[in-house]
This record gives sequence, structure tokens and C-alpha cells, in this order.
Amino acid sequence: MGRMTRTPLRTALVASALAVGLSACQSPSPEPDASPGAAVSSMSTAYGKTSGAVYVTGAKAGDDPCARVVSAIGYLGLSLLPAGQEDAQHWDGDVRGRFGYLRGTLAMYGPHLPASASAAVTTIDGLAETLSRAGTAGSRRTDLLRRYRKASAAVLTACGRS
Repeated sequence: MGRMTRTPLRTALVASALAVGLSACQSPSPEPDASPGAAVSSMSTAYGKTSGAVYVTGAKAGDDPCARVVSAIGYLGLSLLPAGQEDAQHWDGDVRGRFGYLRGTLAMYGPHLPASASAAVTTIDGLAETLSRAGTAGSRRTDLLRRYRKASAAVLTACGRS
């Protein structure tokens, strides 16, 4: 009987990670757009269709857009300190990740919100993109969070919530 060569688990994991990384590097990356409102407008054309990409676990194209976005705003709010305490906000991976989750929700449902929410959706998307990054300077975060609160309140109002 022939002798089988055993590959240690660590080597197999490293090889798998390299293969995944290399395949990701070979995927074409989208061209960045310099205009701040372009993100939402490109999302609305690319993902505004019912057969578009799914960015939120368990989401369906037919879900109520207001319910989904209001839920994502509320989910993020669970990790934020109350208004007026923005200077003391802790910016860990949980908070940054929830801003990312909100961006995914907006990508799917933002184009289907009431028209009166359009400007606020654009604002939230840009702010959430910046606030979700670990490298965003703490000195910028306080003002960005205050601006986010105003824009999210406008979305809640457009959806008939407060």
C-alpha cells in the first residue's frame, strides 16, 4: 500500500486563503465616482430593480422599504449614545459595522422610499460610508454623527415615523 502525504491543516488553510484572495484580486473593481450623490443614484439604477442584489440577510425585494430602512436606523441607534452625547461616542467595530449594514439596506431599499426622503438617503449613505471606516479621524466623527441624526430623522419623517 502506498504512503499518503498528509498536508497539515495550517498549510491547507493558508492555501485556501491565498486562493480566495487571488480570485478577489482578479475581480474588476468598480470605478470610484468623485461626486457625493453619485453613490445613491448609481445604486438606484443598479439595484432598484426587483431582481437586484441582496445586501441584507433575509431581505426580499417585495419587503416594505420604509419598514426595512426604519429598522436599520433603529438597529444602528441601539449602539449610539443619546443625542447630545456625540463627543463621548465609542467607535468600535460594532458601531462601524452597523453603519455598513445601514448602507446595504439603503442600497436595496433607498430607491423605493418616498421621494421626500431622497436627499436624506444620499446624505446618510455618504456619512455612513465615512463613519463605517476604521480610519476616519475621531475629530470628524462628532460632526458627522450629528449630521447623520438630522438626515435619519428626515427619513423617519418621510416614512411616517418619528
